[in-house]
Amino acid sequence: MDVKFKIKNESCSLSGLYSEFNVNSRVIKKEMHDGMVHEIAEIYYQNEDLDKILKSLKSSKEIVDVETLFSNGNILIIKLITHECPILGIMKKYAGDNGTDYTKEEKIEEGNNIWYMSMSSVDIVKELSEKLKRITGNEVYVNIYRKSNVDRKSLFTIKEAYDLGFFDVPKRINLLELSATLNIPPTTLDLIIRKSLKYFLDTELVAKDEPQVNRD
Repeated sequence: MDVKFKIKNESCSLSGLYSEFNVNSRVIKKEMHDGMVHEIAEIYYQNEDLDKILKSLKSSKEIVDVETLFSNGNILIIKLITHECPILGIMKKYAGDNGTDYTKEEKIEEGNNIWYMSMSSVDIVKELSEKLKRITGNEVYVNIYRKSNVDRKSLFTIKEAYDLGFFDVPKRINLLELSATLNIPPTTLDLIIRKSLKYFLDTELVAKDEPQVNRD
């Protein structure tokens, strides 16, 4: 499943820029080498803030080196070398990345760190969100996105079944009648309906009992 994490955290290099200068940013690439983080980041700024932004970054105790790659008065692209912050180490571990390369998307929007990751289960998502909350002391907001595995033909079949009253209480048409109407064998039709309903229920009910886990 695809997961978006949102959390306030100013201990990493780019996160503090929003509270200081009201600027958002996006990490284009992030790699780990010998315990150091090598980032290429895009910062959205106003012209008069550029010198102050660079000065702030260079004075940060977390940052080892800053190199300007591009600037046009609105967008600044920089290369950073920083010490690994705790939140990055946790995210890297839970993303299942066993090497030195970490390329999951990260954004800073309105002071929030926003991470997009792929994870295998809701239980792992909950475990990660609890660890992030303990480390940062802030609430963690999580959105889980499930990609539909229902093909167009199945969606059409479900829509026809719905329109013909198969899901009404009481039913206006039973499975055998629906099978004859749609010219689909009853066993095949039953499988299509159950598989499609499973997807819709998963999408609607996943993690409803966890206040910090939300579904989009």
